This record gives sequence, structure tokens and C-alpha cells, in this order.
Amino acid sequence: MTTAGVVPPRPSECDLVMQGGITSGVAYPAAVLELCKQFRFRSIGGASAGAMAAVVTAAAEYARDSGGFERLEALRQQLRAPGLILEQFRPSRQAEPLFRILLAAQAKRTAGARTISYVWGVLRWLFLPLLVSAAVAFGLGWLLVSSAGGSLGGIGVAGWIVFAVGMLITGGLGLTLALVFSVVRLVNHLPDNYYGMCIGAKQRPQDPDALADWLHKQIQIIAGKDVDDPLTFADLAAKGINLQLMTTDVTGRRPVRLPNQSYSDVSYLFSLDEWRRLFPTAVLDHLGRISSVVYPGAGDLRALPTDDLPVLVATRMSLTFPVLLSAVPLWTVDGKRVARHWFADGGISSNFPIQFFDAWLPTRPTFGLYFGPKVPAAQGEQPPVDPNLVGENPSVLGYLGAILNAGLNWHDTMQARLPGFRERVQQIQLTDGEGGFNLTMPPEVITSIDEKGTAAGKALLDFDFQKHWIERYLIGMRMLQRNLVTPDDGHVSVREAYPAAYQEWLAAGAPGTDAGKALGDTWCAEAAEATSHLLDHAQNWLPCGETFVDGADPKPSVAMRIIPDI
Repeated sequence: MTTAGVVPPRPSECDLVMQGGITSGVAYPAAVLELCKQFRFRSIGGASAGAMAAVVTAAAEYARDSGGFERLEALRQQLRAPGLILEQFRPSRQAEPLFRILLAAQAKRTAGARTISYVWGVLRWLFLPLLVSAAVAFGLGWLLVSSAGGSLGGIGVAGWIVFAVGMLITGGLGLTLALVFSVVRLVNHLPDNYYGMCIGAKQRPQDPDALADWLHKQIQIIAGKDVDDPLTFADLAAKGINLQLMTTDVTGRRPVRLPNQSYSDVSYLFSLDEWRRLFPTAVLDHLGRISSVVYPGAGDLRALPTDDLPVLVATRMSLTFPVLLSAVPLWTVDGKRVARHWFADGGISSNFPIQFFDAWLPTRPTFGLYFGPKVPAAQGEQPPVDPNLVGENPSVLGYLGAILNAGLNWHDTMQARLPGFRERVQQIQLTDGEGGFNLTMPPEVITSIDEKGTAAGKALLDFDFQKHWIERYLIGMRMLQRNLVTPDDGHVSVREAYPAAYQEWLAAGAPGTDAGKALGDTWCAEAAEATSHLLDHAQNWLPCGETFVDGADPKPSVAMRIIPDI
């Protein structure tokens, strides 16, 4: 029998995971619009700005047969409009001066012009305190002139020196006090604004749309649904679309995958009254219809939905860039103790959750899109580096930023480089001024990022799934055999941890344990025998005498561990 003509079918579906990156996400629609020409999206995930891209991709797939991707193309074009991105971020009155100072840092000007913008922003922020300082200095000068008989000429050199020193001290002290006062005032204000400069939604009907309002409308338009009928996870599931987004429970110090289903050991509650500041009326009305108060003695707390949760809520919980955007409050109840939990950006815990939808052996590709600094072509295959540390003498701020980046993203960075992962992820290389916190990018910069998204999508169309499958097969079998029967340096195989004494003890029903009592003697005896057969078979897996663990380990090396499912 010949097998030369046997070729597995090319997958017609794919999964997609997208990294966070604030405004870098304008690259994603272009990449998605390339991929959708060849694949249907089955599972879609992301964090932060990647969550926003995942949601509009899911909405487009939901309405694929009725023009969903055509409407996504319209959104792609809309994103190029001057000022559109900045319009979604509307700071509170107290935070607006600081927000404007941060925007001044993004202006594409000379260093001198940026300095002037900084100074002008600080002066506007500290206007009243500086006015008081000027009044004090004026009073000091008036006293000095009065002491000289009301004549400037009678002051003398020593008097002018005293006057100058007094002005410097008064001005410096006034500026310092003004800065301290203003910073303290802002810090005291942030908790009232849910720890962000921008709440992310309009607070009055007459206000212009902010991020959540605008995004809700875009989701509904792309999905072809009425604005008063929010798209939910259940709607997507009904069409075979699996959407998963990453957020961070800062209070609980843990990542949380949304929708928060059976893999989580924590049940969260929300307050409809608190959320009125964060979400559009249509979303709040939907949540009010599908939920009810579950703890009357603890306010209006309701169970956080899973299937019926509007996708906008999950997106906003994932897209909560610290200090820039307000956090989202939820609650837990442990006995009689009610605790508020603050949810912040998904990128804090996993900015590129490429582990989503992963399987030992894939039936379809899970593509990943992530961002990185532009590097010379010769370095393109090297491990990613932090651009802040490129060069002989990086700045102190660059060094500190690199430390933070390593602490937050080391897991995502390492995972994207693993064999079986690296060939299915595509890096979108951005230059300074492209993406990130740049809220004021001009149309030509947005167009440049968009074109890079198109190139990334086209590159993934050439993905060799059969080559990927055999690599994952070999790695998976290697790890399985190694963990079962072949010890490794520093690791113990199952065979080593399953000596005769434990085989006999398990076969006898694992006496003295609750698990053994619950499972029963018959089950334990059969399990002990089956485990021995499995280990014997794994020892001689291949009749030729070779094993999956022969040869050098893949680089970077991989491991099979029991870890939380997040």
C-alpha cells in the first residue's frame, strides 16, 4: 500500500490571538481583513487593545454572510480620521491638565518646542497656586519699597539682593507647594474616578460619546444588530464563535479570563449603580433584564453573567490602561464578607495570551499578532530586545522601563519564541511615534501602521499547517514519553513516582484517603492495573527501539507542567 499521495486537507478555519498595545491596535483590522479571505475565525482572543480588535473581529464573523467584514473595512477607514482616537479619551475636569501635559510629550516637534509645551501645560495646571505665589512676591517687593521711603532709588544694592533672593525663595517655594498641592488633589480625585483620568463613557445624555459609547455602536453596526440589543457571548456561541478576553483582578492579584466560566474558582458580582458611569444605557438595560439582586443586604449586587454578558463589558474590563482609563469595580462574597475587586488592563497579567485555544495537537492554526520595535533585517530572527536598552549607554528611565517590561511580559515573550508557537505568530514592527500611547497620531502614521497590519495578515496566509502539525506532534509525544517513563535532569517521571509499594496501595483502594473512599476499591484496582500497562507501553513506544526523546531538545526547551488554566 502506497501513501505517497496522502495529504491532509488544508484547514479552512483558524483561531486568532492579538496583543495589547493601546493605539497600535489600528493595525489589526487590516490583518483580519486579509485572514478572513482564507479562513473562518473559530476562536478569537486578546488583551487590552487586542481585546477590542478581537471583539470587532468576532462581530464581523458573526455577520460574515450579511456584510460583517465589509462593515469592518468601513471601521478601518474611519480609524484614519484625524482626532478620532483622541476623541475617545475624555479626561475628568480635575485630570485634564495632567492629560494635556502627557499629550504634549507626544507632539512631533523639536526638543525645545516640547519643553515649551510642557512648561505651558504646567503653568496652566498650576495657575491659581502660582498666582498666589506671585501675589506674595509682590507683597514682599511692596514692603521693601515702603521700607525705603516709597522710592526705588532708596533701596540700595543690599536691598535689591535681599529682594532678589526673597523672590527666588518665594517663587521656588510657591512652585513646589503648587506642585505638591496639585498632585495631592489629583491623587485624591482618582479613586472617585475609579482610578483613571478618563472614565471611558459619557456621563450625561448631552455629552459627546466616549470610548465605551463609540465602541458599543461599532460592535452593533458590524454585527448587524440594533444598538439596543447588545451582542453577547451567547450570540457568538450560537454561531460557533468562541471569544475569550484577558483582564486582571488587581485586588485578587490574578489574571481572569472572560467570560468567567467554570475554569475559575471565584464568582464575581457587579453593582448596576456603579456601572452606570462606565457603560451605555442599552448595555445597562440588558444587564438589568437578565440579572437580579442576589444579596439584598449588600446593596444591588448581581451575579456577573457568563453567556449573556455583553461583549462590550468584557472588552472594557480588558481595556483599562492604568491611570489613563478608569478601572472596573466588581465584588465577591465570602460568607458574610463582601469585598470590592478592582479590574484593570488585561495586559498587566498577560498582554499576549497566546496560550488561549492551544492544544497538544491542533486541528487548525492558532495565529498570533504582536508588536515589537523595528529591527535590522539581520536581527529579525533573534530573540526580541527592549528598544530602551539598545546602545552602549541606555538612559536610566529606559533601563527602569525595560525592567518593568521584563516583569510584565517575560512569559508572553518566552512563549511566543517556543517551537510550535513561533511559526504561527507574526510580529508587527513599529517605529517611534507609531502606536503605543500616541493618541494624536496623524493620518499618515495610522496609514503606515495599517499597511504593516496588511503585510502581517498576508504573511500568515502562507502558513504551512502540516509542518506545524508534525512539529507539535513530535514535541507533544516527546514531552509525554519523558514525563511518563524517561527521567530528565531535575525531573521525576511517573514511572519513578509509581513504585511497587504505591501500585499495591492504589490497587488496595488507597486506604486512608478520602479519594480512595469516594472512588471505591474496584475503580482503584482497575486504575492501578491500567496505569502499569500505560507505563509499560510508553517504555517501548516505537517498535524500532528509538524513542521520541532521542536527540537534542528543541530550543528554547519546553516543559509539561500542571498550571492554572487562565
